[in-house]
Amino acid sequence: MPGKPRRYVLLALQEEHIEPRLLSSASGLCRRMDAGLDIMLSSGTEKRPPLLENFIRGLQQDKIHYRLTQKALLRSREIVQYANTHECISTVMIDSLGSWTTPEDEKGSDPWRKLDCPLVVAIPD
Repeated sequence: MPGKPRRYVLLALQEEHIEPRLLSSASGLCRRMDAGLDIMLSSGTEKRPPLLENFIRGLQQDKIHYRLTQKALLRSREIVQYANTHECISTVMIDSLGSWTTPEDEKGSDPWRKLDCPLVVAIPD
């Protein structure tokens, strides 16, 4: 596997919203940008979903450098903060804006507006 890439696509996933189309879009974007993939997974269990396991095997076969972080609860503002504090993050990809809306966001705070890099919404609401 080649050395670590200088830039990454940050793919934020929620265990219950993982779709093949989203994963395919993320790996395609990484190939076009010659970037690695930084995956943040919101999951209530330590066990990875089978769809994600298959996807990771594909990344390894395609020699796309990846890293995976799992958290029990992941919020949009945490994703924005992570992306803004890691200058290697070139783009953030999520499934849809609706799946990342929290009650705090509905009170007029839109964390995505504070994102310093492009946000790609793979499956529009």
